[in-house]
Amino acid sequence: MKQTAREILILTCEHASNKLPAAFKSAVPAEVLKTHRAYDIGALAVFRKLVKFAKPEFYCEGKFSRLFVDLNRTITNKSAFSDYLRSNENAKAEATAYWSEYRAAIEKFVKANAKKEIIHLGIHSFTPELNGKVRNTDIGILYDPSRPKECELAQVIKAEIKRLHPEMTVRFNYPYKGTSDGLTTTLRKKIGPRYAGIEIEINQKLLSYEQ
Repeated sequence: MKQTAREILILTCEHASNKLPAAFKSAVPAEVLKTHRAYDIGALAVFRKLVKFAKPEFYCEGKFSRLFVDLNRTITNKSAFSDYLRSNENAKAEATAYWSEYRAAIEKFVKANAKKEIIHLGIHSFTPELNGKVRNTDIGILYDPSRPKECELAQVIKAEIKRLHPEMTVRFNYPYKGTSDGLTTTLRKKIGPRYAGIEIEINQKLLSYEQ
């Protein structure tokens, strides 16, 4: 599917970083910050390559670890804050301000282009094994099956991946549901039918562990 003049592409990478603000660096063990719990390993490299290739009209990436605050959760979700910082009210206040700034930048751009259709790709990665269970896919495409535009986009993306890499296993709404709490679900509600949000989940076994 080719992008039309009425469509705008935006790219985001919520879990790009494993860094913490200086005041809270000691709150999370250094060894934990190196793991998938802290960030989407390898996702930032993919995101930046896509930015150069696709030249989206808008893009943004998270600068702090999801252990500080998870940009891909609503701020009222209990998992927005990690156990490391949940009881620290100063950390929560700073994290909430950072979360609000990130979300506001996206919404401001969308509102400024109210007559355009928005295509949003969120770039993520997932650990090959979680709680002893192997995730049996290479790439997951997450979307809302009730939204026709997203269904169409998901099919096009899968077909293109298979064309370029027929050996890869590509699954829809795996290893997570495309309708779970996240940035895309929030934007669907706020923007309406002119918005189509797709999350791309890449197995970390395919990616470099360096950013």
